[in-house]
Amino acid sequence: MAIRLLPPELVNQIAAGEVVERPASVVKELVENAMDAGASRVTVDLEGGGADLIRVSDDGSGIAPEDLLLAVTAHATSKIASFDDLEAVASFGFRGEALASIGSVAQLRITSRRAVDGHAHSIEVDGGQVTGPRPAAGAAGTVVEVRTLFRNVPARRKFLRSQAAETGRVHDAIDAIALGAPGIGIRLTSDGRPLVDLPPQDERTRCVHVLGKGLASELLDLSFEFEAPELHGPIRIGGVVATPAAAKSSARNQWIIINGRSIEDRSLQHAVREAFRGLMDPSVHPVYALFVELDPRAVDMNVHPAKTEVRLRFPSLVHRAVRRAVAQALERRGLVVQERLPASERPEPTMPLPLGMPQRAIVHDDGGDRGIVQVPMGGGPSASEQLTRPAHGTGVSPEPTRFAESQLDAAAASAPVRFMQVDHAWLVVEEGDGLTVIDQHALHERVMFEELKARIERAPLERQRLLMPELVDCGAGAIERIESLTPILDRLGLECTPSGARTIAVHSVPTFLVERGIGAREFLAAIVAGDLQADDPRAAEAALSEVLDLMACKAAVKAGDRLTHAEIAALLARRATIDRPDRCPHGRPTAFRLTTADLERRFGRA
Repeated sequence: MAIRLLPPELVNQIAAGEVVERPASVVKELVENAMDAGASRVTVDLEGGGADLIRVSDDGSGIAPEDLLLAVTAHATSKIASFDDLEAVASFGFRGEALASIGSVAQLRITSRRAVDGHAHSIEVDGGQVTGPRPAAGAAGTVVEVRTLFRNVPARRKFLRSQAAETGRVHDAIDAIALGAPGIGIRLTSDGRPLVDLPPQDERTRCVHVLGKGLASELLDLSFEFEAPELHGPIRIGGVVATPAAAKSSARNQWIIINGRSIEDRSLQHAVREAFRGLMDPSVHPVYALFVELDPRAVDMNVHPAKTEVRLRFPSLVHRAVRRAVAQALERRGLVVQERLPASERPEPTMPLPLGMPQRAIVHDDGGDRGIVQVPMGGGPSASEQLTRPAHGTGVSPEPTRFAESQLDAAAASAPVRFMQVDHAWLVVEEGDGLTVIDQHALHERVMFEELKARIERAPLERQRLLMPELVDCGAGAIERIESLTPILDRLGLECTPSGARTIAVHSVPTFLVERGIGAREFLAAIVAGDLQADDPRAAEAALSEVLDLMACKAAVKAGDRLTHAEIAALLARRATIDRPDRCPHGRPTAFRLTTADLERRFGRA
């Protein structure tokens, strides 16, 4: 087939497919052009969710009459003149194809006037055909009208969502732009109804308007500067982050602004979550608006047609700065992970309640032992022996030992505090002037995570090689992610290689998981579902922590597991020695306290 040049109209329509995805894309391009023109006030009017009309008016510097034709020509721009300008982009709509692309798929009219001109001029583009410029009436600034979007590309128009959905996307685009430019007034109307009306504001006030006025008292100010010579200057981080109490079920209220431009970056989102680690449940999402300022040469803005993604020259440095900035803001509010639970004021070393007893046993304060059985200190089987014997009268082998024999023996000999297991899920422990209720799975998960972390810092985990590789179907796209994690998985004792487009062959698994009855298929599927990344050292460190979390979670005792008294004693003994015993690795609480005063209030006592 012969090679031929495409006509300009088709070239513009192809470009429009990258830049003009929906009405929100058009609004973003036009408002950014207005900001680059020095506007102090921008108004956006929609009809039909933007499919029928988008009108963007500004009070910026305007366009000279002789430049109007160039403004709708592909790759014509006033914002860059050389490759050096492209390497350090400081403007928004710098590429120069947006207006040409919009004019190829809609009716476009631009009316503009500079302050020095006696009157305005206008130009029209319809399906790529240009008319004008011609004299027109208009105030200083520019008005861009886009009518009947995708009128000559009906297939694209058919894929637009409902009017409400498209209006909502435009609203989101305006919020993103408004956050990045708090000094500019922005107004949005839909079919004559005002949706947004923001005057020029300071940074925090703008954040409160966009994130929600109800969050004002929960927002913590960020103020952080990090010297980074590699980035040609410091990294400055401002904005706000909400306390864990204001976390949401969705990630909707998460904004990252780099040099005034709202972008999406998974690495920086991860940095924020790392700062919140241990402070909130992992199923919810923190609320924040981060303003990151750094030298334009350290950011490549030219990696996405819609400019919603960037490439950072040294992503690990920015990741570290964001994490520190958020962590410092939380610490200033006193939101830090407690390294230890409060110590008991009056510890009473007594023996544990054996789990073979009815769970509603009563312990008296008068020294009597009615309802409590004392464990013999000698002459009987050790705690580890009890675990390895078949259950009496059942003929069924016991579960694998959950704790090391040395831990069980030591725990049984140390006379721990009084406790009981409730519903095979909760441990109720008498401590000081009240009770502590413990989630046995969450605490055991934290214990195992800390032990695994200590072991892997010394040497790779022991592995058990399989006689025959186990083939696991991980789905499309998982192979690349697993390959990037190979060094991490190898340290953990999991050796796996690709075996086809969707299948992973597992050759060895950690002995630790084999002992706990966790199969290679279950563990690998969980890793793939986590969508971990290891593109740089910081991400690799986080990925290792996530996989250790996963191993601990899979191997820990579950709600419904009946524990022996020796196992409970060992778990409580380890609780006093590990870091962060009050939170599981995912951030959920492991325990809560009920003091005597709390109990008296609950029962109406004075």
